[in-house]
Amino acid sequence: MKKQEYILIKGLDLKELESKAKALKEEIANLVMDKNMKKLKDLKMVSKKKKELAQILTVIKQKELLVELETKTMQTKESKGDKQK
Repeated sequence: MKKQEYILIKGLDLKELESKAKALKEEIANLVMDKNMKKLKDLKMVSKKKKELAQILTVIKQKELLVELETKTMQTKESKGDKQK
């Protein structure tokens, strides 16, 4: 995956990223099957797709952690506001 594609992936929302990850998992399974049946010519394609999947899963995890952190900070701000009143 090129840097420009990675930047575009970072801009997607969680649902789109999860659907992209699911599609990549299916594609990897098909590539592995083709490799085992000696149909695949580019053997590095499997590792390239696995790397791409790992990058997408990393972005998903980053976004989930960011949402979790934002909710925690909002809760602490609300609780501090209640204590001051």
